[in-house]
Amino acid sequence: AGVAAARPSTGAKAKSCKALRAMARVYMAYGDYTKAQPLTEKALALAETKNVSESEICSCLIDLAYLYKHQGRLDDAEKMCKKGLEMQRTLYYENHPYIAGTLKILGSIYQEQARYDQARSVLDEAMAIMQKSHLPDEPAMVPFQIAIAQLLVKQGKLTEAEDYYQQALNLTNKRYGPNRLYTASLYGKVAELYTLQGRYTEAENLINQTLAVQEKIYGPRHHLIAPTWLTIAQICQDKKEYTQAEMLFKKAISAVEKKYGND
Repeated sequence: AGVAAARPSTGAKAKSCKALRAMARVYMAYGDYTKAQPLTEKALALAETKNVSESEICSCLIDLAYLYKHQGRLDDAEKMCKKGLEMQRTLYYENHPYIAGTLKILGSIYQEQARYDQARSVLDEAMAIMQKSHLPDEPAMVPFQIAIAQLLVKQGKLTEAEDYYQQALNLTNKRYGPNRLYTASLYGKVAELYTLQGRYTEAENLINQTLAVQEKIYGPRHHLIAPTWLTIAQICQDKKEYTQAEMLFKKAISAVEKKYGND
């Protein structure tokens, strides 16, 4: 009886997995993948004791795929993502939105590997799944529109990318308004597109809104604002405002080095 009492129950182990993943997701939301990694890996190791549900193991695998992708460990990310996807296809019905979400992550991994045709294939599959259970104007469609738009930008298909971004902007503004972090992040992505198109006034308008929201939430020197400073710096450089561009480049690099070191 004493041994049995000392052994964690299945429910307790599942709760521990979820708690570890929840903590890891908080770190990932703030771009702190170094702190998130041991928590996510521990959650998976605990889940793979076979004493928790397969759906929990799936969640651990996919969280780890997302983490590795952001660390640049693309082969590891792909392996974890495909393993999680395979499990999801046995656990859930054929067109379950969870499968679409995992396909979106796999598409982003392929994109980072410059495997653009494969990325578009899985993103199209994800979009098709979502369209079976959601209307075109539902906010749940936005992450998939953004993912396809980002891929199209990588491929230099800027006009087509803008169409997807415009759909995402319309839905996001309608659902959340301009002062949410999610909206601000989308504004930043569209500003990057406008910069590539030479539409600097429109780009500046959006990126300044992004910066205002991010500074309010993160503070004025947070490393997560670095991509925004880099976008503004690129606009300045394209406009031959070289002093301002250099200052912003240095500000972005300094914030990242302060967080992660300069290795």
